[in-house]
Amino acid sequence: MRGTPPVKAACLACRASKTRCDGQNPCRPCLVKGRLCSYQPSRRGGPRRRARSLLPGPSPQPPTVVDLSEDSGSLIDDPGIWNTLALLSPYKRAQDADRGSQDRLEALHAGTACEIQGPLLRVYTSEQDILNAYYIFIHPYLPLLPPPAEPLRSDHPQVYQPSPGEAGTVDHSCLSYRPLSCLSLALSAVLALIPPPQDGNPSDPCCAWLRRSYSGLFAQSALESAEQDIVEPDAARISPRPSTNSQRFHPDLPVRLHPILTLMILGVYDSCQNGNIHRMRMRINQAITTAMDSSLHRLEENASEAQRRAWWIAIILGYQSSAVNSSSPIITTNDPRITTPYPAFELGTNGLEPWSLILQAHNAHDSVSALLRVITMQSVQSSPTPDLKDKIARLDQSILSLASGCDLMCAPMQGNSTEGLAGRSFGLIACALIHSARIKLHRFRAFSDIPIFLEKHCDLSSLRIDGSASQEFSSMTATEIDSFFPFSKDESSMICLKSSLAVARAFKDVPSPCSATSRSTDLETASMTTLAPAQDGYYGSLPYFKCAAMQASYVLYMLVHRVRAALSSRRLSICYPLLNCPEAGTEIQDAHRLIEELRNGAHSLILSMKRDLVYEGIASMVNDLDAAYISLFG
Repeated sequence: MRGTPPVKAACLACRASKTRCDGQNPCRPCLVKGRLCSYQPSRRGGPRRRARSLLPGPSPQPPTVVDLSEDSGSLIDDPGIWNTLALLSPYKRAQDADRGSQDRLEALHAGTACEIQGPLLRVYTSEQDILNAYYIFIHPYLPLLPPPAEPLRSDHPQVYQPSPGEAGTVDHSCLSYRPLSCLSLALSAVLALIPPPQDGNPSDPCCAWLRRSYSGLFAQSALESAEQDIVEPDAARISPRPSTNSQRFHPDLPVRLHPILTLMILGVYDSCQNGNIHRMRMRINQAITTAMDSSLHRLEENASEAQRRAWWIAIILGYQSSAVNSSSPIITTNDPRITTPYPAFELGTNGLEPWSLILQAHNAHDSVSALLRVITMQSVQSSPTPDLKDKIARLDQSILSLASGCDLMCAPMQGNSTEGLAGRSFGLIACALIHSARIKLHRFRAFSDIPIFLEKHCDLSSLRIDGSASQEFSSMTATEIDSFFPFSKDESSMICLKSSLAVARAFKDVPSPCSATSRSTDLETASMTTLAPAQDGYYGSLPYFKCAAMQASYVLYMLVHRVRAALSSRRLSICYPLLNCPEAGTEIQDAHRLIEELRNGAHSLILSMKRDLVYEGIASMVNDLDAAYISLFG
């Protein structure tokens, strides 16, 4: 234990003048301005004070920020206070709706001793620690920043445990460190959602409330800081923020890119944590507009890697946010104004580059969405759209050619450090998006877009309260579809089957976050999929791309229904195309084999979703997938 408890984050003078305080006594702002520097304990939260008693008062509270190496057994908490807070949480209903979600998070951290009792929060106490954690937990799935400038260290967060007097108080002053820039604040919002390694029960409502509350605090502070930097860009370069290369958040990252990257992170945060896809689109579009105001789209070959990634990640997220909102992106890769070259990963000798592939995957999704809008109009028009059948065939062939490039991308990649892992993850995400685009093109032909989920997910139809279907193509007859769609129902079903299993394999192969200590100097010959997960046992990713998993799961569940119906009615001949031409007398065995293959694929997709349940925005997806799986397989 430390000898004295840590002081609050800001002295009284800095609080009154809204000046950033370094927590020293005297602090630097007070020392420079020659004013009195004094601190007092926070009076927020806790019980109301009575008249002072003659009896001796309780001993002072122990420090609330605990280093991982310290003995924390003496820390105590009041469970009644935290249980009351949990009941007040607006997310309690969603968490209680499916106790399986809690069991999944408990299983995620099974075997980890609960060294500290009470709700805990992962915190970092320097900009470099936040940057290091970004490269471990975020960069493999969203490579916003250029490659790390120095070797990564082991992830060693500190643990914040509120004292009973701080119960219900969510404020930066309760923590020992406040991130300095809008970018580090936004990254802290995501990192705060990951349970610390000492949390023996991360699914507990009190622990989830603490993580959610401070994550929201970081996100709100990041947004306010980013908007100020956008309105007053020169202020972002003025002290006390670091300006020299040695003091920057990243030496290769210009400060003027911070607000653009912050808006992108907050957009992903709104989608993954809050499930707010409309706000995600608003944040991403603001990031794209700000990037264009800075001319990031008109750079030449001498553009830095930081500038390239800032622009093209904005475009990728712009496509993603438009796809989940069933709308068109505000700018596409075909825009003639764009001259900025693609970024590049530090990959192995095979030279594979996922940036072009993932952008082409998003282009394919956008083309499918545009074509489906034409097909929807086809159902209300008396005259057929010319060349619609040829357009569908050409688009399918184009997606198929992209899918063929996934075979090389799914092969083990060799690399050194985070860039190799990010390249492999980004390539697998691209493959999942390509196959989900093909599913989207053929889904309504194969299954008439019949809904099976209770809630609306991505572009999938949902069941209404009265049990009817809210589908766009329900008014079209089979004859009308045959007149313009170049594939039969069986052909589209087989295409959906192959693509859905490919999506399941891609999600299964997406690597887990890796600790720096898991990487050795001879990684040139190691496959990234063999690396061990991070030391704290967290296996999740950043689930902004999980709509592909919902598309694939829908196909697998619908095919199980179809094959079982054929078995029950003894009309297996209608499923012969799915059974791959079974021999006489073995069709029943082949049908059961196909059902088992479908079950394994669906189970694999559910597991990939459950690994990311620390992000509450996907809880409804997991609940619907679980309900469908249990109804089919028990």
